[in-house]
Amino acid sequence: MINVINFLPSDYMERRGRRRANIICLILGGVAVLGLGLACGLALLNSLTAAAMRAVVEQQYQEASIQIKQLKDLEERKAGLVHKVELSSDLLERVPRSHLLARLTNYLPQKASLTGVMLKFEDVEVPAPQSQAGSPPGARADAKDAGAPNGGKNPKDKPDRVKVKMWTFRVDGLAPTDVEVAEYISRLSSDPLFREVDLQYSEQFPYRESATMRKFQLFFKLSPDAEKMLGPTVAPAMAAAPDPAKGKS
Repeated sequence: MINVINFLPSDYMERRGRRRANIICLILGGVAVLGLGLACGLALLNSLTAAAMRAVVEQQYQEASIQIKQLKDLEERKAGLVHKVELSSDLLERVPRSHLLARLTNYLPQKASLTGVMLKFEDVEVPAPQSQAGSPPGARADAKDAGAPNGGKNPKDKPDRVKVKMWTFRVDGLAPTDVEVAEYISRLSSDPLFREVDLQYSEQFPYRESATMRKFQLFFKLSPDAEKMLGPTVAPAMAAAPDPAKGKS
């Protein structure tokens, strides 16, 4: 039987085991602290990046707000300028009303008079301009019907009538008989400045105790080319108006 003599202390192995355990715990704790530090660093880096991006976005938002404000200011200035131009165009008489009134008065037959004249700028429906000038309407319609499907109904066709801004007249007057009223309508219709002279009514009106007259009302439009027809001077155009005395004779 062999006797083994152990010169190590009896608690050496136990202390060695505890030392190893402590070292392992220290290593694990260091790894945990390092991981926590890395996580905190990444979180801080992300927060800084987000703050930088937020600052850039806020700056872009402020710049966009400034641009939007400038655009609104420009639109307001544009609207103001357009309004001023419209007012200026309304105040500027391209066709002087005095010349129009002179024409309406010169065309009156003898013993006829005007009791009221009203001039209004309003929307009026007129025939739409034809794209193919010079071609007969029937041929244009046949070609359109032949080329369009569904029996010639093309949804892209232009409307037959459109709305435009035109000056319209309403004239109230008195005349001895309907003959003078018809003569006045004929003179107005022969003038290229006036279009679509329409008689609204002509009725008997007690002018005096022993005399009656015809009260009439007319509606017609001013030609869009009135300014071109009158030209730079209105005197020749006014001279072309027929003399009521000569027309009566």
